Amino acid sequence: MNVFMKKYKRALLGSMLFSFVCFGFMLTHFTLCIDDETWILASEPSAIWILQGRFAIWLFDLIFTGNGNFAPFLWDFLAILFWNISGMIFAYVLLKREQPKEWQVFFFCAYYVSLPFVVGEIMAFSMFNLQVSAAMAATAAGLALSLRYLEQHRRKDAVYALLLLFYGIATFQAMICVYVTAVTAYCLLKYIRLCRQQAGAEAPRFEKNALMDNTCPPGDLKRTIFTCAGICVAAVIVYYTVNLLLGLLFGSAGYLGDNYNGWAGGDWRLAVAMAVANIGRVSFAIPYQGEYIYGGSVIRVLSVLFVICSVCLFVRQKGWRKRAGILFYTTALCAAPFVLYLALATYKTHGRMLLALPLTGAVQIFIITETLKKPLLKKAMVILCGYLLFLNARNMNLIYYYSSIVYEKDCTTASQIMYDIQAAGMDYHGKPVAFIGMIVQDELPVLESGTLGGSFFAWDDGNNSRMCDFLKTRGYAVEQADARQLAAALDQTDTMNTWPQEGSIAELEDVIVVYLSEPTEKWYTVNMSE
Repeated sequence: MNVFMKKYKRALLGSMLFSFVCFGFMLTHFTLCIDDETWILASEPSAIWILQGRFAIWLFDLIFTGNGNFAPFLWDFLAILFWNISGMIFAYVLLKREQPKEWQVFFFCAYYVSLPFVVGEIMAFSMFNLQVSAAMAATAAGLALSLRYLEQHRRKDAVYALLLLFYGIATFQAMICVYVTAVTAYCLLKYIRLCRQQAGAEAPRFEKNALMDNTCPPGDLKRTIFTCAGICVAAVIVYYTVNLLLGLLFGSAGYLGDNYNGWAGGDWRLAVAMAVANIGRVSFAIPYQGEYIYGGSVIRVLSVLFVICSVCLFVRQKGWRKRAGILFYTTALCAAPFVLYLALATYKTHGRMLLALPLTGAVQIFIITETLKKPLLKKAMVILCGYLLFLNARNMNLIYYYSSIVYEKDCTTASQIMYDIQAAGMDYHGKPVAFIGMIVQDELPVLESGTLGGSFFAWDDGNNSRMCDFLKTRGYAVEQADARQLAAALDQTDTMNTWPQEGSIAELEDVIVVYLSEPTEKWYTVNMSE
């Protein structure tokens, strides 16, 4: 690792600097994302992470925070740093035998840290972006130890790999996809290298590679696959065992089962087909039911180029076995980031859940640049990669800028509402506040990605819990109205105007009513379901 770091020091430092450029706006402009409002002022312990099967986040919060309340800027800065570290580990593990050029290492790491659809979205959640980034680094280290176990047959390496992967999965279940993708990428790169070696196209470069640290090459691909699969399955078994025991003690929120299990109801064949189709939807950035892939043009270009590259690799091989191998491993690399969601038979994926997608793209870039032999084509690809990275950096800063516009408007709205309440002589300290309806946002050329760009006064068509928590982050100790008080507030709105008109705020015996708009069916589901 030290040899690799020294040789590619400029590329690794350059990619890290590039990542901070991508997150420049986020780091210099404080905003809150949906869900962050719950944690930044948390005043008592919460078992919500345990209920969601992410008990490693709960443990992290117990050690490094008071009650899960994150530190602005520090969490984001460290999260970016740890994500970079995970990328460096993956680059070392996957590329050390390939003798990459410095610019190839830079493109690998820079793309890995700059995909806005995934990295931009997960980093927006300051409440757990550091925890997820640390888990990414742990998963990368787990892969490195898994492969070292194959090389040196030291059992403690396998045990450490299992524990690191267990920690990663206990932080975010999507780490399963990251590990599977990394193993698939390793096998694909090795298979291509062996095909070239057998064809006599070039010398077996790994034999003369000084970065091997005097270790022998790992065993054959089957042994690699079965060993890594064994470690992964063991980690998953340990995770589900611990999760089951914790569920008996604390209960479960049914996070995965209720929201993402396509086997639970309806036509399972359709669910499986939709899960498979989702791979193409994301890989080629195809909009579906109003859902689009933010910055998806970059993903689409890479996917198209990789398909072309795979076809070229397929055609170059002699014999059906080699061609079948190329087809299998290239297809597996594209599908690996979705393996958990294929197992759950769900197409309901968001950028923050597809954590392996940046790694897939980084590997694709390397394979494409390695496959191109003509100098002119290779130079054109270098220019294109630079342009794609520019688009990633541009889109990353823009999405945080768009999010800040909505956040600043929410802050202004909060101040205006609370001013009107106090100007009317109402004391919000003594009575809870009931918000009826939502504030419809102006039509602006503002893009959203997941929860980025979402307004606290429009989320869930007016979520009282979120609005009250957001007001607390602005310095107003507002209490949320209960179902009975909300029902009384609803009756009162028959004689009220919508805010900010006169007569849009009223005071009842035990609640202050703020009438924002006519409540929708979703508003009733979110606020009156208890």
